[in-house]
Amino acid sequence: MFLNVELTLRPRETDPLHLTTTRASFTYQAGYDPDNPRPLFAYQYDRNAPFPYPRCHLHVFAAPDDYAQERPFLRLHLPTRRITLEQIVWHLIQEHHVEPRRDDWRHVLWRHEEWFRTIQQDRSWPYDRPFEPPWIGEGGESG
Repeated sequence: MFLNVELTLRPRETDPLHLTTTRASFTYQAGYDPDNPRPLFAYQYDRNAPFPYPRCHLHVFAAPDDYAQERPFLRLHLPTRRITLEQIVWHLIQEHHVEPRRDDWRHVLWRHEEWFRTIQQDRSWPYDRPFEPPWIGEGGESG
């Protein structure tokens, strides 16, 4: 299994000591087949995406058998909201059964998501929590 992460960063206009992401790409490939190196999916965020493509989008490299449109399914830009690396890792552990490296992975990912959400509060579009707090899934009380 491979997770390729590519980020393009630049200094913030209002605070040059901090960086801002202008482009992000998370590509996941399960196994390696030299005859088919295509990943399962690729999520992309491009702050300056040219119209008509959504700034946040997903490519799924599979297609329904009966999909017959002019543009191949795998070339579509399926719109999403902004997704963080932590959300991709959460998805891989939960849905693809990738073995986490630490027992407290839910808490670690949650803490980083909360930090990102805090710095996004002054952005032009809202950023909502992508998954439940770790204590919800562990039988604990919320809050």
